[in-house]
Amino acid sequence: MTALPTKSELLEVSIVAIDQLHKKVITSTVQIADYFGKRHSNVIRRLTALSEIGLLKIEPSYYLNQQAKKQKYYQLNRDQFLLVVMGFTGSKADQFKADFIQHFNQQETELRQWQQGRLVAIDTTKEANEQIYWLKNKLAETIPNSKRCTMLFVHIQQAITKMATGKANTNRDTMTEGQLLKIGNLEEQVEIQIEQLYREGLPPITIRNEVIATIKAA
Repeated sequence: MTALPTKSELLEVSIVAIDQLHKKVITSTVQIADYFGKRHSNVIRRLTALSEIGLLKIEPSYYLNQQAKKQKYYQLNRDQFLLVVMGFTGSKADQFKADFIQHFNQQETELRQWQQGRLVAIDTTKEANEQIYWLKNKLAETIPNSKRCTMLFVHIQQAITKMATGKANTNRDTMTEGQLLKIGNLEEQVEIQIEQLYREGLPPITIRNEVIATIKAA
């Protein structure tokens, strides 16, 4: 079970941020209350009122207060944020709304760029895997029961992921745009190297070892 964040940890995050799985851009009622100088309970009350009349439908999240008790808060997208703060008035409130909208615009641009990078990484993975599959078939002719054959995809992809992120099992949906770019470059390198070494007449096991070594040295 994932540990709940504290209020201070929630406030350490940018007032508008891309969610961990790069699906959407969000803010939170904790961030809104802090930025607008309002009690969090008042922001929750405003959100509850909107929910009761059918204007807002959203599931709660939870954090731990200073007494380590579970407290409810909500993560909001741009439209939900606008509904909640619509009733906040005054020149200061208007400036705060403008600040949030600017952050939403910036983060949505970054999210689009990340999604484009993810699509590129998917294409390079497909092309690299075609070469890895060919190499696996060749290895199966001589060492069919060896993990160097049966685990070839795992060994190569984990080596690539570790070089790009520092950890072999990092979920690609949580990677940064720069990490995805490095993944793509390494997979393109794998694709080219397997074909090149085959043309040079090297045996499959040597090709496998050379590819792994090259990734780790990248």
